[in-house]
Amino acid sequence: MQLTQALSRAVQTRARHTATIYQDRKRSWSEVGARVPRLAAGLCQLGLKPGDRLAVLAFNSDNYIELFFAAAWANLVIVPLNTRWAVPENVYSLNDAGCHGLIVDDGFADQVPALLKGHAMQHVVHMGDQPTPAGMHAYEGLITQSEPMADACGRDDQLCGIYYTGGTTGHPKGVMLSHTNFIAASINWIATLHFSDQTTYMHSAGLFHLAGSSPAFALTLAGGTHVCLPKFDAQLAFEAIQTHRINYVLFVPTMINMLLNHPDFDRYDLTSVRYCEYGASPIPDSVLATAIAKLPSWEFIQGYGMTETAALTVSLPWRYHFDGEHGPHKRKAAGRAAYGVDVKIVDPEGNELPRGTSGEIAVRGPQVMLGYWNKPDATAAAIRDGWMHTGDGAWMDEDGFIYIVDRVKDMIISGGENIYSREVENAVHAHPAVKECAVIGIPDEKWGEAVLAVISLKDAHEVTEQEIIEHCRALIANYKCPRKVQFLDALPLSGAGKIMKNVLREPYWKGSTRSVN
Repeated sequence: MQLTQALSRAVQTRARHTATIYQDRKRSWSEVGARVPRLAAGLCQLGLKPGDRLAVLAFNSDNYIELFFAAAWANLVIVPLNTRWAVPENVYSLNDAGCHGLIVDDGFADQVPALLKGHAMQHVVHMGDQPTPAGMHAYEGLITQSEPMADACGRDDQLCGIYYTGGTTGHPKGVMLSHTNFIAASINWIATLHFSDQTTYMHSAGLFHLAGSSPAFALTLAGGTHVCLPKFDAQLAFEAIQTHRINYVLFVPTMINMLLNHPDFDRYDLTSVRYCEYGASPIPDSVLATAIAKLPSWEFIQGYGMTETAALTVSLPWRYHFDGEHGPHKRKAAGRAAYGVDVKIVDPEGNELPRGTSGEIAVRGPQVMLGYWNKPDATAAAIRDGWMHTGDGAWMDEDGFIYIVDRVKDMIISGGENIYSREVENAVHAHPAVKECAVIGIPDEKWGEAVLAVISLKDAHEVTEQEIIEHCRALIANYKCPRKVQFLDALPLSGAGKIMKNVLREPYWKGSTRSVN
């Protein structure tokens, strides 16, 4: 399996059809197929060699999609950086991966000096539409000034990409994904989520995220059309759907809620959409019911997965969203195992549990990651006997439907983004007034969950809620920062001296059937 197979097939079977749309720019698959080998050659001429890591920090665009395939064509390892992270977080990822090159667009060109401070990297490429800053190579120049090179793509279990996720130890972890991971996930998308060469798909999730890049690879394999929004914006989404007659979208529940409550919702024709895949966090029943009522032409499909499994592993088809022969309780489920994926519920020793018994979701199959970059102990803890232990607590019914009830790992999901409590706690603890801190997720109507920092202060110290929040914003991404701060004289401790987060959560989740939202 090779990632470039997806592009080669699209060029062979869909040469004259539209491949990408970005703002006012359209390219056919024939054009994309001609640009990628030239871009790959240009990257190699900069001195990048097979296996070198190439980082990219940019908003969504047609160029970003080309770059994925050009990096693979040159046998480079792509390292997408999170556009929502603070500079120190992306600096860590750049250094941890040992990146040899960096590509930025207009939105992040001014961060380059801070990103590369103390870094020996020589190769920085500007991928934006504005003039290329001094000291950087022009993306288009690499294409126009290079002759196309032969496909030198890696294959099968060779490393293809490193995607950084938050870390329970306070540092992001680099998830190593192979060509097999990406192609297996792409075939799964096509089989499970109905991608075809007739699909016109809108990219609103960030391409640095598997919810953005996994469908990008699958849609290319199918030969469909990519419509790229720089990032999610309700107004831009409405305009793109109406203008380009988009028939497939992917949103996290927070985005769906924003669309439904936007004052201009009724001004646009959204009837071209056939499928809406949603995931990254559970959708509130009220939001789903409103979406079904206000968007009757849309079929909603829930997807569950994680970076470590190349995204999709479980899905809930449209027919299970309704009362009747399939429900009504099925719509509470995350879904059933996708094709080629084994899923089971296990106890702490890895033994499969009886149906209806809560445990941890474990996943096996060709989509499971190679491991964590430079973290063999973390890899061994996550992948045991070939099974990826997800850290999500759930139970399975007699029909194979999985119902998520909790998280084994200490993680919050807010607006579809994973936030590891330890990362936020490290930032809060860096404030000189803080003695102890525990970070938990609490219910939030807009974001699903909100970050709450529960703090006890050192003697003779004072600090306000806003000061703690501003302090965190200098260290971590804004979406990870506490939305609220609670001050206590002392945090509750177990007999072993550990902070009892369950006690802190209990008042907020009292009366709920699950402790995640």
